[in-house]
Amino acid sequence: MGLNSPGTSSEKKKMFEREETTMEAQDRISQLPDAILCHMLSLLPTKLAAQTGILSKRWKDVWLSIPALEFQMHLRSNYEGDMSAFDSFARPKIESFVNFLDRLFAIRDTSSIKKFRLVFDHPVDSRCLNNWLSALHNIQELDLELLVQREFPWSPLADKLLEILKLSCISLPNIPSSVFFPRLKVLHLHSATYVDDASVEKLLSSCPVLEDLQISRWEWDNVSNFVITVPSLKRLTLDFTTHETNLYDDDHYEDGVEYKLIITAPNLEYLSLIDYMSDSIQVNSMARVTESHLSVCKILECDNRTVEQTSNYESNVREIFRSIPNVKHLTIGDFTTNSLSESLDSRLPVFQNLVHLEISFQHVNGAILLPKLLKISPKLESLILPRGIISQILFSFISEENQFKPPQDVPECLLLSLKNVEIRHITGRVEEEVQLLIYLLENARVLEKITIWYEEYYVSGGPMDTTNYPTVRRMEDRLSFTDELMNCTRGSAACQLDIQMPELQL
Repeated sequence: MGLNSPGTSSEKKKMFEREETTMEAQDRISQLPDAILCHMLSLLPTKLAAQTGILSKRWKDVWLSIPALEFQMHLRSNYEGDMSAFDSFARPKIESFVNFLDRLFAIRDTSSIKKFRLVFDHPVDSRCLNNWLSALHNIQELDLELLVQREFPWSPLADKLLEILKLSCISLPNIPSSVFFPRLKVLHLHSATYVDDASVEKLLSSCPVLEDLQISRWEWDNVSNFVITVPSLKRLTLDFTTHETNLYDDDHYEDGVEYKLIITAPNLEYLSLIDYMSDSIQVNSMARVTESHLSVCKILECDNRTVEQTSNYESNVREIFRSIPNVKHLTIGDFTTNSLSESLDSRLPVFQNLVHLEISFQHVNGAILLPKLLKISPKLESLILPRGIISQILFSFISEENQFKPPQDVPECLLLSLKNVEIRHITGRVEEEVQLLIYLLENARVLEKITIWYEEYYVSGGPMDTTNYPTVRRMEDRLSFTDELMNCTRGSAACQLDIQMPELQL
């Protein structure tokens, strides 16, 4: 074979050099500084970040310096065998995971860890958790969703730089007086269990600069009077959707057990309150709130709720609305209007700054309530009715005195500001619905668009089917509804009427 033949060692050497040059050019990422690589890896789940260690020597230890660690272990959801054998299945996996974390904290510089998230659906020994938390010297964000054997260890969190703390499904003991969170701005407590009423107040009082608080209660948590007093708070999100069957057993209701919510947050700017649990809701002025989502109603299956209790609760609901007079964006959820039907005219404030209103009419006649709401919303620009105007349950029960009657004075928002309206679940077969729609079209002088989602429903016979609502009748009703709205006089010549019709099911 000649020296210049394709198979010579000289040509092979040149070929390998070209391949190495090409690989080096392609692997530009490995040439980036450690700080950038660590930031990139911190955007991945820690398990995937750790796997990059096998790429090359350059990558071997990079993941050990990432500032954010996240671990999730879902043993129960991934187990498909007999539950009697679950402990045998879980024990070695738990031991392996605990040993891994212990080794990880032993070999890396834990002072660089800024964020730590741990999700574990099996009890974790508080001693292990204590050791892990103690190693996180400069932690800024801590997110724990787990069951803790014995008590949650507060002490390792003392004097930390924590700014964000999220705790889920954890039984929280009394916070020691030595534990203080001078920098904590975000606190989320989901499905936690507390010692008693006072333990909640003590925890919140240890957070002097707290700005964002989220609390969800889905089961009994040992607290009957939930008191939130945080002057620095700007955002408050409460989800108290615990059903009454989880609150009362035996004779507890008859024995006078009462659940209270008390809020004092004068600097609040955002309020989301879903509460089907509290018998009493007391709020102080929150005049800085500009956005609020409210869904409050005590849904009792018990028959022994007195007239006085009902009246007091309705007064509480009105006070919530009076506490946020400067709100700009307001969402009123299911059942809330049940407690407002008699008070819209005189006992609610005029919302001078309200520009966006979304309201669900559940078990109430929206054709009666809506004009009253428009009257106290003089600057309203956008109106959304996600559940329609009249609850389908009321279709056959609208008495003559509860029928829609156009107000004598047209609300100011219809004359000057209302630009967009969206209404779902319109059947066109209830006269009050059609009358209200025509009233809006005729009187809204600057309306730009009204969108209506038509829904077929046979009023006297229940949900539509081909037996009690034949196709020909349905087509006639669609045309009649559309023609009536299209041909009515419009207060705004520029108004676009958009009727969304479902596909006709034959």
